[in-house]
Amino acid sequence: MVVQDFKTLGVDPLLIPFLTRSNITKPTEVQAGTLAAAITGRDIVAVAPTGTGKTLAYLLPIATRLRADKPNEHGKRFADSRARLRALVLAPTRELAQQIGKEAEQLLGGTVLRSAVVWGKSAISTQVAALRAGVDVLVGTPGRVRELLELDACSLAWVQMTVIDEADRMLDMGFAPQVRSLIERMPAERQTLLYTATLRRAVEDLADQVVREPFRYGGSSTAARTIPTAYDCRDAGKTPLLLHLLKEPTRKGVLVFTRTRRRAGWVATALNRNNIPTGLLHGDRSQKQREAALDGLRTGLNRVLVATDVAARGLHVPGIRLVVNYDVPVSPEEWIHRVGRAGHGGGEGASITFVSPEERARWESVVALARPEWTAIQLPEDAPGFMRDRDRVRHDRAKADEAEVIKAFEAKERAEKDKAKRLKEVSRKRKMKLTRFDTSQMRGTKSNTPIEKGTKRGTGVKRLP
Repeated sequence: MVVQDFKTLGVDPLLIPFLTRSNITKPTEVQAGTLAAAITGRDIVAVAPTGTGKTLAYLLPIATRLRADKPNEHGKRFADSRARLRALVLAPTRELAQQIGKEAEQLLGGTVLRSAVVWGKSAISTQVAALRAGVDVLVGTPGRVRELLELDACSLAWVQMTVIDEADRMLDMGFAPQVRSLIERMPAERQTLLYTATLRRAVEDLADQVVREPFRYGGSSTAARTIPTAYDCRDAGKTPLLLHLLKEPTRKGVLVFTRTRRRAGWVATALNRNNIPTGLLHGDRSQKQREAALDGLRTGLNRVLVATDVAARGLHVPGIRLVVNYDVPVSPEEWIHRVGRAGHGGGEGASITFVSPEERARWESVVALARPEWTAIQLPEDAPGFMRDRDRVRHDRAKADEAEVIKAFEAKERAEKDKAKRLKEVSRKRKMKLTRFDTSQMRGTKSNTPIEKGTKRGTGVKRLP
């Protein structure tokens, strides 16, 4: 039976007001399943879908344990500000790190604990100043944390708790060596919390290296909490199909994922030209542009956000109700993380995947891993109306060619059936013309020659050698 009470699970009472202000009245499944074990100090390996409250599942134990175990102080000041850092949260992307940092700041606002968030491709001086002022919890990307260590702005020698969030994404982005390097700088007697949406072999190998006798939650993979649909369409029909789906002005909170940055730009441009306010998010965008794109979707200024997989993990945008996979992702795990954005934080979302003939094998891999209950739909009749003239000509020509191929195939199939029918009839008539003998006269011989009645066996004429 799941305990539906934070106090019973061991959460510090001083943190309850934050939960009340955030309208969080009871734990989610992953919180109820891991909080008690994490607060007692056990290592955790948790597999859970995105949008199920994983961030609070590790921030609450961190805050509770640090509140109960205050660091040594010299008067009212820390003898070494670096010794104050006792909890490290590693995130794969700057957007996820910023989101976790914001939630940590709000959670610790009513306590003496302080947090900071650091990420790459931004001014490092302000982050150094924040660390030297002293923080209890540091949230950051692996690369920037390593830079700060090299500058001696912080130390991991006193870290008591380590969180590896979105561990599978860490490995996909090539952060495994950096994560292991950071782990080596921490005390052996520490608590490690590893959270992921998919538990592949590579993640298991990382867990074996960084956790000790962990408490495990969840299975090997998590299905999406959305209603999936797949459209069979050619690549040229994807943008018209998307415009068809967005033709209703009430359709808002749409997140569109593309395979490359260039395709993301094409799609965003096409939507804006059709008077659909759209934001753009990918790796080449500046930090200011990224924040503006996310804020545009959160505030409703934009109906759509087009992004590459940089936005697939950890982003908490409650307004997202539909995820469109403009391109089928390379790995099935990415599909799980993409569609997990829909209905993030509560409510039910939907996901749509455009599957071209070239992407059929990838889609079959998604179905094999995630096992979604999905429905395949053909291109709507009015979708070609959103095409450019030249694309419509190609579409009509392709449809005509397809119709001719189908017509030729059906004609060939009918001809083969007619031929088989004629051969069968000829064979039947040939059998009817054959001479039939009374089988009762065939006594003791394999010959078809009839034997006279009354003839004894063995009295026939023998053939000379």
